[in-house]
Amino acid sequence: MPISDFFSFLGSGEQQILNRILALLDSSIDSTEHLLTLVKYLKTCDYEAVDRQFTVIDGIEKKIDDEHRALVRVLCKGSFFGGIREDLLSLSELIENISDASKHSAMVFHDLRLPKEVIDYFFMVDVESFVSTCISAARLLREAIVALEKNKEEVLSTAEKVEEKETEADGIHHSIVQHLYKNEIDAKSLDIILLKDFLSLVDKIADMSEHGSDILLILVAKGYS
Repeated sequence: MPISDFFSFLGSGEQQILNRILALLDSSIDSTEHLLTLVKYLKTCDYEAVDRQFTVIDGIEKKIDDEHRALVRVLCKGSFFGGIREDLLSLSELIENISDASKHSAMVFHDLRLPKEVIDYFFMVDVESFVSTCISAARLLREAIVALEKNKEEVLSTAEKVEEKETEADGIHHSIVQHLYKNEIDAKSLDIILLKDFLSLVDKIADMSEHGSDILLILVAKGYS
């Protein structure tokens, strides 16, 4: 059964719902891209630019919150079968959480100013690559959602790529944390903890994307006979 038949419960609003979910994800991805820009400014200790990027991310996150609430209302008003409504609600919440992760990770450096030597030590490993990899997982999630309108195999294969990207991000995350724990510059323990917290928040971008791909697999399982 084609996926469009699977979503027939949405009737003429099918494309509108899918477009709204994608628009929500596009905004979340936009927030992550500004986070990457923030990280690049952080590398040079340009905190004024860091603060500007945080302001942009904060604004995007607030708009996403508003759109998410509106989307939840639409989904809650519908009549669904087989737990489909719950799946779509969970997917939209995970997408919102991607922007939350961007905002909260950016907030670490908006609120605090770490010594230059600590920042320099942090960037001795490829922090930008880690953030980029997490963003790639979110972009692949978008591809998987688009594939819902195409065919089962494309959804499955793209969802697998999301999982692979999340695993790649975990590997980079682990390497950076190991570097921090060595603390070869004898930085304050609190500074190391703050950097570790930042990495954990960024890692949620990939985690939420992977969880989102799991929901797509559930939808595919329910939608194809």
